[in-house]
Amino acid sequence: MERAAFWQFVDECRAVAGADTERLAQVILRRLCSLSTPEILDYEEWWFCAQDELCTWAVRDAASLLLGGLGEDDDFLTVQDWIVSHGRATVERVLDNPDRIVDLAADRHNARMDWFCGLPVDAHIAVDGCPPAMYHRPGPVDPVGVPADLSDEYATRRRFPEITAYLDANGWIASSPDPGL
Repeated sequence: MERAAFWQFVDECRAVAGADTERLAQVILRRLCSLSTPEILDYEEWWFCAQDELCTWAVRDAASLLLGGLGEDDDFLTVQDWIVSHGRATVERVLDNPDRIVDLAADRHNARMDWFCGLPVDAHIAVDGCPPAMYHRPGPVDPVGVPADLSDEYATRRRFPEITAYLDANGWIASSPDPGL
C-alpha cells in the first residue's frame, strides 16, 4: 500500500461512516480485515507516519486549547489518531495551520477515545490467526518545535484566533486554568 492508497482508504472509510467516529473505527476494521497481511502492516506504518507528522508543539497546543488540556503523551497520541481519522485534507489543513483543528470541534467528544490504535493488530489476528510480530517503532520522542505559553492570553488569542473565538462563543466548554496541563 502506497501513501496515496492509504489516504484513499481512510477517506473512503470516513465517507462511509460520515460524522460517526466510532462507526468509522468499525468500518476501518472491517476493511482492514479484507486486506492481505502485508497491506495491513503497510496501513499501520502509514498511520504511524501521519501521527508523526502531527507530532508538533503547534498541533499539541491547538489541541490542548480546544480540548481543555492534554495530559500524558498517550493522550496526545489518541488526539493524533482522531485527527488522522478525519482524512488527508484535514491533516494537511491542521499541519498548515494548527488553528484549523477548530474545524473538528463538532466531533471533539471523540478526540480522547481510543478507537484506532489497535485496529491493525485486530485485523492481523483476524487474517492470520495471531498478532503481528512485535517490534519497537521509533517515533518522535518529543513534539517538534517550541511549546507556546498558553497561559499568555494575548499571545494565545493571536496565535489561535479561530479556537479562542470558538471557545468564547461556547462558554459552556470548561477550560482548564493552564490548558497545557
